[in-house]
Amino acid sequence: MEVVIDLVGVAHDNTSTRSLNVLRPGGLIVAIPAGVSPELLQAAESRGLRTAFLVEPDGPALTRIAGLIGVGEVSVEVEEVFPLEQATQAHIRGESDRTRGKLVLRVTS
Repeated sequence: MEVVIDLVGVAHDNTSTRSLNVLRPGGLIVAIPAGVSPELLQAAESRGLRTAFLVEPDGPALTRIAGLIGVGEVSVEVEEVFPLEQATQAHIRGESDRTRGKLVLRVTS
């Protein structure tokens, strides 16, 4: 991977640092919830990776990211899709620490 957008941070199982393992040399980790700690910065630099963090919401940047997703330049790894009625099971699965991608609840009207 060239970019990881970390929305979890270090609060749960050191996700930021573990995410470095999936990046190619020169890749970028964007640490959103907690910023870039000195430990994360050192771990990234020692592997030839770059770091960045977002301080506040940026509508234009999110629009650009959505465009990149739209043309397939950025992808989201989805582990499993659950119907809304199985939200409890999805939550239990999310707490198992055994997922690699996002868990999605499908809401139908």
